[in-house]
Amino acid sequence: MKILIIGGTRFLGKYLTEALLKGNQEVTLLNRGTRRDTFPYTNDVEWIICDRHDEEKFKTSLENRTFDVVIDTCAYMPEDVEMVVETLRDRIGRYIFCSSIAVALNKGLDDRMRLPVRNRRLFPISSQNSYAHNKSLIEEYLVEQFDKNGFPFISLRPAEINGPGEMREWYYIERLKNAREKILIPGHGQNLVQPAYIDDIIQGFLLAIVKDKAVGECYNITGDEIISLNDYIKLIAEVMGQKVRVVNFPHDLFKELVNTKYEFPYCYRYSFVIDISKIKNELGYQPEVGIKEGVRKTLEMWKEEYSKRANPYNRSGEYEFISYDIEDFFISVWDKVMETSLERVKHELLDKGMLI
Repeated sequence: MKILIIGGTRFLGKYLTEALLKGNQEVTLLNRGTRRDTFPYTNDVEWIICDRHDEEKFKTSLENRTFDVVIDTCAYMPEDVEMVVETLRDRIGRYIFCSSIAVALNKGLDDRMRLPVRNRRLFPISSQNSYAHNKSLIEEYLVEQFDKNGFPFISLRPAEINGPGEMREWYYIERLKNAREKILIPGHGQNLVQPAYIDDIIQGFLLAIVKDKAVGECYNITGDEIISLNDYIKLIAEVMGQKVRVVNFPHDLFKELVNTKYEFPYCYRYSFVIDISKIKNELGYQPEVGIKEGVRKTLEMWKEEYSKRANPYNRSGEYEFISYDIEDFFISVWDKVMETSLERVKHELLDKGMLI
């Protein structure tokens, strides 16, 4: 089977390439080639060096080429996908678009949003979140092309993907590796997240390649297990054999006081739980790696050279991922506030005769 991966050298693409090569598939990567020298499968794949935003070169590079499957790991704007459809419409067996469960944000994520997020067409609604909105517009376009012209698309909507090289966990692992016994989290930390280990997400892509029922459909995909952010941090510490206390500081107050862009992975105001029954029932998808096992596997293969300089979650360098001084200040102040408040409440209750 001839498979083209657009992108293919970062986190998801690397694992996809590995899995396809193990299955003796003929893999071609189309990207700018900036990571070719460090890519572990450089000599095992065909390379098409091309910036996908260079329309003329993109079209000439793929002229007269045919593929059984195209997997697009890095389409973020509708025009990215429109060019693929125009160029390869009649010369591919199916097109697998890596969407995101963030498309659900287009429905307005608030206290009234019913969980789990259902597996349905969630567009079209404009959003403040440009990433979610553009992913949704892409799905809308693909559905339209399927309905009108039979374009064989499949959209997979991953939630949080975990594994070696995905840097969200790095934020917390780095702190625990540096013997941080307290970790600051803006907000209550009771929001629920539903991560999936990379091997399970790859399983979903492989099923989308071979299952005929998948064509023309959009699928939510993630793991089975659900955990709060606070418990997730404690679980990472447990696997690492360390103790940790999560210090929850009011989210709005933190944002008001801290002017720098300071990112806390998984730190959402709301829970985000996903319905994955459709991909299970129609494609036979079954997550195999639980949250704790995923953390353990990630730590086993963790590379010490992972750092914020190599962090795809902070590609532009705009976020301050490490500033222990400011964290220690907030933790110290909040601990004193809580201690003082507790004593004050205790004394007032005693004064009113409400405590014995």
